[in-house]
Amino acid sequence: MHKRHRLLIGALLLASTSALEARGGASAFVEDYTSAELHTRLASNCPVLLVFSGGTEATGPHIALGKHNLRVRAYAEAIARRMDDALVAPVLPFAPNSPELQRFPGTITLDDATFSRVNEEVVRSMIASGFRSVALLSDHFNSQPILAEVASRLDAEFKPNGARVFFVSDGYAKARQQIEAELKKAGRVPGGHGGLWDTAETMAVRPAAVRPKEFRPGTVADDGNGDLDARGVSGDPRGATAEMGRRFAAIRIRLASEQLRGLLRSGTPCRPR
Repeated sequence: MHKRHRLLIGALLLASTSALEARGGASAFVEDYTSAELHTRLASNCPVLLVFSGGTEATGPHIALGKHNLRVRAYAEAIARRMDDALVAPVLPFAPNSPELQRFPGTITLDDATFSRVNEEVVRSMIASGFRSVALLSDHFNSQPILAEVASRLDAEFKPNGARVFFVSDGYAKARQQIEAELKKAGRVPGGHGGLWDTAETMAVRPAAVRPKEFRPGTVADDGNGDLDARGVSGDPRGATAEMGRRFAAIRIRLASEQLRGLLRSGTPCRPR
């Protein structure tokens, strides 16, 4: 199994490298550019900036603390590659977490106001430096309503000045509905914190971040989306595979990309400097 995972990851890395070379070696990530290089990119094109929040939190004994950040980096790059012109801001590794998770070592929690303010300041900084379209996204449940509010408020402020701020939710909410419906139809416990899709998607991007020997079902009330057990788990991770995770990731990437394209077509006043 481990050998197969290594071969699959190797193939994915080779495909990613080939795609990168086909684009002249241009990175999708802002942090890989110098300021002068980014200025040139902004002057000649009009990329949408993806500000994608992750999180650092306990997910039982079988998933590493950085699961959100690992997935976000992979999903953000894939979304950016599907767009005509897009870049990715540094992944934000902290998010609001529930008090029941805070008791587990390694969980880092920002309160709602701090999380909102951090995202707002990132958007303001990037628009001030020349970006005309910014999209907020998250892989984390508690972040969704906060980002929706930030995007709505900042879009109303910046739109008259020729910049737009969007919230892209379909890669999380709509995709999760589809994924859990598929799993439930197959007779599986569909949801959960550390449940089937959570585990499989982490396994797909970083097999070493998952500990299959620790797979145990958590609470299964509300299709796995109920309260956590004493280990901080709900749902049932048993049967998770990297192949399953890649299929779910493809759903998230496709839905997020489609929604973002629709938002950009809604009248972005994109005037590169």
